[in-house]
Amino acid sequence: MNFSCLLITDQKTLKKEVTVVHKWITVLLIALGVCLVFAVGGVCTLAVLIEHATHSNVSDEEHNATDYKAQFQALHSTGCALCAVHFIHSGGKCYYFSTVKMNWTQSRDYCVTLGAHLVIINSKAEQDFVTSKVKVTHWIGLNDLDTEGHWVWVNNQPVNDSVEFWIKRENGNREPDNWTEGHPDGEDCAGLGHQGGETDFWSDASCFLEKRFVCEAAAAV
Repeated sequence: MNFSCLLITDQKTLKKEVTVVHKWITVLLIALGVCLVFAVGGVCTLAVLIEHATHSNVSDEEHNATDYKAQFQALHSTGCALCAVHFIHSGGKCYYFSTVKMNWTQSRDYCVTLGAHLVIINSKAEQDFVTSKVKVTHWIGLNDLDTEGHWVWVNNQPVNDSVEFWIKRENGNREPDNWTEGHPDGEDCAGLGHQGGETDFWSDASCFLEKRFVCEAAAAV
C-alpha cells in the first residue's frame, strides 16, 4: 500500500472518530439539558413549598411587617413563577386580597407599598378568578376621578368595552350611575359588587367609602 492510500485510510478513520465524538457530545448536552430542567423544577417546587409553609405561619396581624417588595425582588432571581407571602398565583400574576378596609386612594397607595397595584381586570377569566375569591365588596383599580364618565385603570388605560362587567339590573338601570344621594361628590371609584349585594360585577361608589381591596403584581419568572 503506497503512502497516498495510507493517508486516505487515516483520513477516513479520523472522520469516523470525529463523528463518534460529535455524537457523544450531543448526547451529553441533551442529558445535561434534561438534568438542568429537572434541577430548576426541583428548585421551583422547593421554593413553592417554602412559600406556602411560610404563608401558613404568618398571621393577618403580621401583614404590615412583611416586606413584600423585597420578597418579589428575591423571587424574580429564582427563575420560578412565584408570589410573595399572602399573594395568590393565577395566570402569571399574583393577587393580594386585603383583610382590612381603606378608602380607594388609601387602597391604591397601599398596593404600591406591596410592590403591586390595585387590580386591573383584562379578561373574563381574570374577572371570574378575582370574584371567586371575594364574598364582600372590594375596590379595584378603576376610576373616573379626572373626567366624569371616562373610566380608566390605575395604569391610565381606558376600560375595554369588550371586557367590562358593570352591574346591569332588571329594571334597566345599570352601573356606573354616579349616584349623589348621600355622596354629593358622586361615585368616581369602582369596586366588585356593592356594600350589601353581589360581588360578581362592578359598581361605582364614593371613593371615600372604606372597602377591602385587591392588589395585583406580576409573578416572578
